[in-house]
Amino acid sequence: RSRTPPRQADARGGASGGRPLEAVLALAVRAAREAGAVIKQAWWAAGGSEVKDTKSNAVDLVTETDQRCEDLVNSILRGSYPDDRIIGEESAGSEKYEPLTDAPTWTIDPIDGTTNFVHRFAQSCVIIAYLEAKEPKVAVIFDPVADELFWATKGGGAYLENPAVGKRRLQAAATTSLAKALVSMEVGYGRDEASVALVSGALAALLGAGVRSIRMAGSTGLNMAYVAAGRFNAAFEHGDWERGKGPKIWDFAAGRLIVAEAAEMRAVWCRRPLVHALVAGGVTRDLTSGGRGELDLMGRSQFSACTSELAEEILALLATKP
Repeated sequence: RSRTPPRQADARGGASGGRPLEAVLALAVRAAREAGAVIKQAWWAAGGSEVKDTKSNAVDLVTETDQRCEDLVNSILRGSYPDDRIIGEESAGSEKYEPLTDAPTWTIDPIDGTTNFVHRFAQSCVIIAYLEAKEPKVAVIFDPVADELFWATKGGGAYLENPAVGKRRLQAAATTSLAKALVSMEVGYGRDEASVALVSGALAALLGAGVRSIRMAGSTGLNMAYVAAGRFNAAFEHGDWERGKGPKIWDFAAGRLIVAEAAEMRAVWCRRPLVHALVAGGVTRDLTSGGRGELDLMGRSQFSACTSELAEEILALLATKP
């Protein structure tokens, strides 16, 4: 694991020499905040949000607000970049599942945590990611109820903005052992025997190994942002295309960048004994392959952790669960 300081922000463009990331970030933030305003208005509206439809099964919900927010974000992005590819959760058609290309691409989840939104459990967010050459370059996750904006640019670090603290660089925790870890996992939408066994097996493995505690908060985007912010030490959600279960690119593309760009304060040796410095932050892994390699943007699972040491401990447990 690298002990070198994070690279400085490159506001002029990504590694591929693309468009200015500062302008892309500003547009993404504007779109997320405007969609967030719609969510917040619906949140406090009398009668709550009606479920419009279901997707994969009866517990995978869609509301009118989901579609309104995705249409709004689409309109804002198209206004500046009309030829870019946009992959949205609520978009119709199979083209959203086509492989990524090197062309500029946006991913949108207008309300990540729709079930939470329907039940007025305050864990929902707008997620927007911008990709060039198949890699996230800009990421925005906005929680409109808490008024917390998490964002990152490639090579520029990850940040949190909220009314209480203003703008603050995100700092992942230095936790390396499960005994000191708060871990987020998700029950998902599967209610079949295999899905239940997968979730219950993972839960039993973590509890049996002495994890400090576990949370199931219901929002992939916020779970990953919380790892980057040091609130969670790890977060994961099982899934695969064969079973048709698990999160998708619009759920975790932004989180992958935010976790990677989060700085971590660690004790390091230099010319003077033991000083503290910012080093490269959290890690993400491909859970479907047992943790071998980086999180697959076209996959159906998510794993992130504040340190590689903690990641390896948890992944070993998940691989050997009953």
